[in-house]
Amino acid sequence: MPALALAVILIAAPDSLNPSLIVAAVFLTLGAHPVRRSLVFTITAFVITLAGGLAIALGLGDLILSLLPKLSHTAKYDVIVAVGVLVICGGAVLWWRRKALASEPSDVHRDPGGSAVLLGAGIAGVELLTAFPYFAAIAMVIGSSVAAPGKVFLLVLYNVIYVLPLIAIVVVRAIMGEKGSELLVPVSAWIETHWPVVAAPVAVVVGAALTAYGIVQLT
Repeated sequence: MPALALAVILIAAPDSLNPSLIVAAVFLTLGAHPVRRSLVFTITAFVITLAGGLAIALGLGDLILSLLPKLSHTAKYDVIVAVGVLVICGGAVLWWRRKALASEPSDVHRDPGGSAVLLGAGIAGVELLTAFPYFAAIAMVIGSSVAAPGKVFLLVLYNVIYVLPLIAIVVVRAIMGEKGSELLVPVSAWIETHWPVVAAPVAVVVGAALTAYGIVQLT
């Protein structure tokens, strides 16, 4: 369990540099009721992403496992190795496509308006459709011998790490007030334009660590 928890944290860390969610959260700190709206946005994104992961891991995951032969005691390490290789490949693709994936800074000097709940649900829902690191972590959790409560804990842990930048935005805005927004705008702009350059090497290192750990346990 501790090893799986560490693996989940390592996969979630680079995935948390999500420019869509971060920029939207900064948007919300610039309008009316900034702390409340950005907090609601964060909670909504957390709930939607967690619900999707639980539906896959405890629903579809159990169905898949029921169709497979009984897994050996080394199966979880096989899955960890596979996930590690997948994360390495994902990092390589991010680096290869880094210029295409990076976008121009958005105009965050205006309040986007609208419901923070709908904004959070919409962005999190769309991001969930292409959340390959999350799917890799879910596959690792499904392939483990951890009981259902442990799987739920691991998915909650992943999503806590995933929304940490959003939580940090809420905290900075709450503590620093308007000065917090002045600090957050350039930071979010930098993340929006440079996130592949940061996430790609981190993903490769994390993937290599997971692969090495799984191989060592298997041998």
